[in-house]
Amino acid sequence: MSDRAGVDYRIFDILFVCLGNLCRSPMAEGIARDLVATEYPGLSGRIGIASAGVAAMDGEPATPEAVHAMRARGIDISLHRSRRATPEIVDSSDLVLVMEDRHSERLMMAGATGLVFLLTRLGEAAGEVLKAPDDTISASGIPPRLAGLTAAAEAIDRESLWTLPDYEYDVPDPIGLPVDGYTAVASRIERPIRDIFRVLLSGSC
Repeated sequence: MSDRAGVDYRIFDILFVCLGNLCRSPMAEGIARDLVATEYPGLSGRIGIASAGVAAMDGEPATPEAVHAMRARGIDISLHRSRRATPEIVDSSDLVLVMEDRHSERLMMAGATGLVFLLTRLGEAAGEVLKAPDDTISASGIPPRLAGLTAAAEAIDRESLWTLPDYEYDVPDPIGLPVDGYTAVASRIERPIRDIFRVLLSGSC
């Protein structure tokens, strides 16, 4: 996105994807928006953050439990409305973060060609990047940072160096659970989101 002077205004668009866009991805969107507002205030309005679901029905609100769990964190997602993750929505995003491997498969089967990663795996790769000397991640501009982060994830995958069994990288669906289950899921997704944003946004304000 550019302003009237032709200056690139929007620097990054990120999309969180789950199944129905009722629980996990709305919470992830809320956490990410709050993170930018509190830790990167100079980028508010310049980072596109959204969510969608591979099997979502358009226009449904987030579950009451998700709203409650987020409200306990000082985050309001009560106005959220679900939407389907169409190829157009996916491909218009710089980075798509899914909650389960099967969500990636569904997106690819639907014809999406965007950059799609499992949230928890990319979060682990971000943690490894953050351990590196500062000069390895200090290049200005989002594309180089994103390229470096995804390259790190691909290298870990190529060498089979992930620290957890494959099934433990899926973020479980809390639908049907009490609020405590939603709170646990929110806590699980917060760290990878925080690390990914630290790699992509630090020094960009």
